[in-house]
Formats: sequence, structure tokens, C-alpha cells
Amino acid sequence: MPQKRTGAVRRRQPRNKKRFPPSSAPSLCSRRCLSIISRSLKRTSPVHRTQTQAPPAQPTQSTDAADCAVYFLDVGQGDSILIQIGTDYNMLIDAGTREAGETIESDLQALGVTSLDAVVATHPHADHIGSMKQIIEDYTIGTFYMPLLPDDQTPTTATYENMLDALLDKNVQTEQISTDTKISAPENANFAVLSPEKDGIFDNLNNYSAVLRFTYGNISFMLTGDAETEVEENILARETDITSNVLKCGHHGSSTSSSMDFLRAVNPAVAVISCGQDNKYGHPHHETLESLSERNCKILRTDTDGTVAVTTDGNTYSVYTWSAENGLSPAA
Repeated sequence: MPQKRTGAVRRRQPRNKKRFPPSSAPSLCSRRCLSIISRSLKRTSPVHRTQTQAPPAQPTQSTDAADCAVYFLDVGQGDSILIQIGTDYNMLIDAGTREAGETIESDLQALGVTSLDAVVATHPHADHIGSMKQIIEDYTIGTFYMPLLPDDQTPTTATYENMLDALLDKNVQTEQISTDTKISAPENANFAVLSPEKDGIFDNLNNYSAVLRFTYGNISFMLTGDAETEVEENILARETDITSNVLKCGHHGSSTSSSMDFLRAVNPAVAVISCGQDNKYGHPHHETLESLSERNCKILRTDTDGTVAVTTDGNTYSVYTWSAENGLSPAA
């Protein structure tokens, strides 16, 4: 959900986060959501691979040998990201609004996707999981990842309940996503979950967003869902390397995300904003665009550029726009 616009956010000292009381943590979770995850925990856990990171590089246009691509799909005012590695690995992160379902499936078909190795629902807002029921019903899914929320914050919307029903009906292996999560990946690839922490509590549902740093070889992508500055501060407080060549700006380019401190640490050369044309929230906010410009980021937006694609061979990368009709075209 959109939040009230704010101005630039000053860096604050990390606050002490609330945590689930150890004795009562299970009771705070939606019973159905917890039962789906608990059932899946009995299965074999995937293996996590780590990679050596390199500072961000500028994009090139020589990607004949590229064997990894990240597509920021144009789904209007929402998020949906497809990661393809080689010819046989596909991960979908979010599924836009309910109205975006046919668009997403048409794009997946054009890109040769017949099954999904992993699906991530970053958080349970309708502009991120709106078409998730359709995706679950229509594709074989290896593992489905989603955050667990306290019971009093767990949605009771039809969109969320339908997603849970579909997971149960298809018996999809489902895992809670948190900083403890180990996501399996092909050789040369790594998925690091930077947020949320397993026992963290936030006042704002956006801040339960799964934040992933995806790395292929020496090229990295920061994928932030709708995480806002509170989460960015928590990540910065760990003082780990989060430099990334490409940043998917949090919360559709809202001024509640992409703080200057976070941008300095991520140091992206390319920033992608997923939002709808003439959306009622004013996304992306001018504060965000100004901060990105100050950092000399190349800015691409799904509302003006359509689907954005980044391809890489692990050493260099190129930025394109993409459509099923025209394929890849160099980004302006």
C-alpha cells in the first residue's frame, strides 16, 4: 500500500527492533500460512551458495554470451520480476495485480517459461500477489517463498486467502523467507536474503518485504520489494557488502524508500522503477528521481520504457527494453 510522501530521510542510528516473544511466536502467525510452511519444512532444504562480490560496473552492449537475464516486467502499478539462468532455471518474484495475470503469463510464454524453480511473494499486498493464485495454478513450482507475519497483521483479503488455497491445493513446497533462508541456485549464482529477519516485527506491511541480492558471477542486483527506509537502515547497520550493479527501487520509486545512505552503499549504475502510467500515487516521486540523478544512475521505468531486461555473462552486463513482439532493444 502506498504511504504518505515524505522528504529526504536522514540517517539515523539503528533502532532496537521488536521481536517475537520466544514462547508465543507460533501463535502470532496465520494458522493456515504456518501449516503450509511447517508441512514443507519436513522436506529437504535447498543448498545456499556464496560468491565473491565485485564493485558495480557500467553496462555494455556486448552480451552475445549472456546466459542470465533479469526481466522487470511491465505490469502497471505493481511488481513482477523474472530471473532466468541458463536454459533451465526460472525464478518469479511477485505477480503484480490480479489484472496483470494474463500479461505475465503471456510474457512467460514468450520467454519460454513452462515451469518455475522458485517463486517469491515479497509481501502480501495485492499489487505484488494479485495474480499469484493464477501463477500457482498454471505452473509447476519448485519452492514458494513468502514472509510470515504476526497474526494481527496477517491479511484476510480474498487475494491472500486465494493464494494460500492454491498453495494447499497444488501441495507446493513452501518456505518462510527470512535472512535465515537458504535458496538453491545454479552454478555461478547466489541469492542472499537481506530482510526480513525471522523474528522482526514492523508497523508497516511494506517492511516485511523480502529483500534479495541476486548475484551472477561478478554482477549483482538489489531487489527490494516495497521495503522502506527502516529496512534500509537495518540492512546498513549490519555493515555487509551490498554493492549492486542494478537496483530495483523500493516501493515503486516512492520517497519512503531509496534513501541517500542506502543508494551510497548499494552504489548502482542502473536503477529500475516498476510503476504504472499516471498512477494516482505520483510514483516515482521526484525526491527519488533527484537522488538517483545525483548518484549518476541510469534510470529506467516500466511506465515509460515498458519491460526492462538486464542480461549478463557474469562479467559484463547490458540493459534493454523488451517486448514479446520485438524482443530485446538497447535501452536509450
